[in-house]
Amino acid sequence: MKLNAKSDSQERIVGPDDVRVGKDVIEILTSGMYVSPLSIYREYVQNAADSIDQSRGAGDLGAGRVSVSIDHGARSVAIRDDGVGIPAEKVPDVLLAVGGSRKRGTSARGFRGVGRLSGLAYCRQIEFITKAKGANRVARVVWDCRKLKELVASNVGADDLRMVMAGAVSITTESAAATDPSFFEVRISDIARLRSDLLLNEHLIGEYLGQVAPVRFSSDFSFGAEIDAELKKRQKLSRLDLSVNGRTITRPHRDELLADSADKSSRIKEIEFFELADVDGDIGAIGWLAHHDYVRSLPANLGVRGLRARVGDLQVGESNLFEDSYKETRFNSWTIGEIHMLDRRIVPNARRDNFEANHHYSNVLVQVGPVAAKISQRCRQASISRTALQVVENLTRHIEDRLKQQKPRIERAELSKLKAAAVRATAKAGKIEDEQDRKRSLTRLAKVQKKLSALTPRRGPATVAVSEVATLIAKFVTNREQREKLVMEIKRLVD
Repeated sequence: MKLNAKSDSQERIVGPDDVRVGKDVIEILTSGMYVSPLSIYREYVQNAADSIDQSRGAGDLGAGRVSVSIDHGARSVAIRDDGVGIPAEKVPDVLLAVGGSRKRGTSARGFRGVGRLSGLAYCRQIEFITKAKGANRVARVVWDCRKLKELVASNVGADDLRMVMAGAVSITTESAAATDPSFFEVRISDIARLRSDLLLNEHLIGEYLGQVAPVRFSSDFSFGAEIDAELKKRQKLSRLDLSVNGRTITRPHRDELLADSADKSSRIKEIEFFELADVDGDIGAIGWLAHHDYVRSLPANLGVRGLRARVGDLQVGESNLFEDSYKETRFNSWTIGEIHMLDRRIVPNARRDNFEANHHYSNVLVQVGPVAAKISQRCRQASISRTALQVVENLTRHIEDRLKQQKPRIERAELSKLKAAAVRATAKAGKIEDEQDRKRSLTRLAKVQKKLSALTPRRGPATVAVSEVATLIAKFVTNREQREKLVMEIKRLVD
């Protein structure tokens, strides 16, 4: 203890024994940590991916399988990987550490040491079973979640987190053949019933993992190899063979979009890549955009809409993460694309629903703005093009239908209007973005214009359509008030 010479205040040195971590921390790290219960699958698959990377780094190139097995009758789930596993003697130090991961500072995706606790809030029991390569013991760590909750809720007894965990967790080991393969398995038993039975719904689990997990693109997405080749230039891709109840999970991207809506079908046409610089001027992130017809906002159930972020090929946040980068947020839902963060100083937050707010992430956000602006411009241009195509189609069809009629015979005034319509349609066709649609429209217009030119109208006074006169007046009379008066007088004379 120190005594300040100028006063009677005393300074006491705080030691480790003075610090107590309360039992309520466990609730914060489980039910209070994640927005969606499905996040527990992301956490366990993330840990599996890190373990598999370790195994591959040690020379086991065959590793890479993760299976999610759901037993509806027993209301249980098993998540098993063929990664490096954990030696039995290290299991207490690794699996009973809360927020004490050894991964920080490495290339691993997870590093906070809390993800494995995510399932505690949704079941009665969780088991972690593991065997390391070459080891002759299998270790089993069992969390009694009901007892854990009782100890946390109790007003009597120990309130230190370590004491509570000691009362709810058990560890056993059993012999195994050293030649048996390494593995890590999470068994979640007696899972709580949530809306749509979310944690046992293999369809929703598969859709979720297809979006967030580091799995391969589908063979129905012909641009997958192109994207992988570009990403591999900047980072190591470590993909998983992931299955849910035996069904292989792939990314949700497909060439065809909106397939269930024949009148608004859309297809991915090209991939555009872009780079974002870090604060040092090096490449801090690489991104890709899948350009399509931009017919409309993409349905959420496609699992691809929105500009998304990934770190270690694992998604961070949701489809709306960069929504605020758009001047019109609605255009984010027209977007298909990803930004892969390469700068290790851009760090996902503990919930992985966003990134830690720092200068490096802010630097990325500034550069995302122009990317979003380009997408918005394409959306607007596509809308203008579709409108132009519809106008040209309507005008051309109107002229064609009139030319097919035998009676009444076309008079000079009507012929003039038809010619004016063809001229307007030709000008409008220049705004059609798709080259094939534009050529097809111009070809049809050329045919009807040729027929109109060869047509002899019914005799009568030489007449010019008012619309043509109005167009000419607008072209040559610059004074707006005079222009409007002249058009009104001409219409009055015609009437």
